[in-house]
Amino acid sequence: MQTVKRKFLSEFGVSLCSARWLLMPATQLSSDGVMGNEESEISKNCHIYLICERPAISFDKNDFSYDGKAISGSIIYKIDGIDFREKFTQEFPLLDDAIELKLSNYPHREIQTFNKRGECVRYLPASALSLAYRADSHDHIFRKLKVLYVGQAFGNGSRTAQVRLKSHSTLQKILAEASYNSPDSEIFVSTFEYPPYRLFTSLDGISKGAIGDKRDSARFVSIIENPLKTNEQISLAEAALIRYFQPHYNKIYKKKFPSMDLKVLNRCYEYDYSALFVEINTEELELSLYSESISPAMHHIANIDLVDHQSRSSFFHMPGYDGKQVKFMPAIGSANNDEE
Repeated sequence: MQTVKRKFLSEFGVSLCSARWLLMPATQLSSDGVMGNEESEISKNCHIYLICERPAISFDKNDFSYDGKAISGSIIYKIDGIDFREKFTQEFPLLDDAIELKLSNYPHREIQTFNKRGECVRYLPASALSLAYRADSHDHIFRKLKVLYVGQAFGNGSRTAQVRLKSHSTLQKILAEASYNSPDSEIFVSTFEYPPYRLFTSLDGISKGAIGDKRDSARFVSIIENPLKTNEQISLAEAALIRYFQPHYNKIYKKKFPSMDLKVLNRCYEYDYSALFVEINTEELELSLYSESISPAMHHIANIDLVDHQSRSSFFHMPGYDGKQVKFMPAIGSANNDEE
């Protein structure tokens, strides 16, 4: 039960929601493949990227067959060293002048087709087949991505996220450590576009002693006339998602966020925002994101409380029947965050 009173009758929050996305195996970042126009345009404008982990998936060469119309067999993977397999059958016509189909070399991660000159003209990764195959089961391991790192891929339309991530030092470290410590896993990179933020407002007309005169109105005018810049919005999204997922490879923002000492929050405190809402949605992907501290879900919301609870009730509190402030929405942190 919160006994600290509300400071103003109105409170304001910054809301950021993910929109367009791309998902690719990390190995494709170093390939010579060319994106389609739509994918390239999205990649150029993505703002946030997640480095994620999922079991590596292969085809069983002893169980694979092709009858000229469809492929069938088993896709295999390991969890903690234990083997698992899933049966599949899928139509697979020979296209683009292909005359032959076969599995790639060990560990048999792709089905490849070749033309009469022996050139590979088409391929199907086992990881891609697994996504299509278990689309009906959101609890299946195929449809879960473990978040290892959150970062900025600040899109300005000049370079794609793929180009920007090719030489990313943390990604290279994760790939190196995964090959040694998690040989049965595959690393994916998912990038997300974040459109301009929305302003959330909470109004309380019954709290006694809360400021509701022209000072409150002036705050609203100031917020409208001084919008957050794009780079400021993306920095807030990055920090909130790090604080929420607590990814293994991130160092900053995992505990000391929010805090009035952080530069990333300067403008929020300058214009007296009291809350930050950052959403990330993978429902269209039909994949769940999770981490060691967050359960799998296709829609996550990081509610960040920005006020100092010692002196002020927050956006996430409303007056109860007895006049005391009651928390009505789960939130992370406060401005006087003193966690190590």
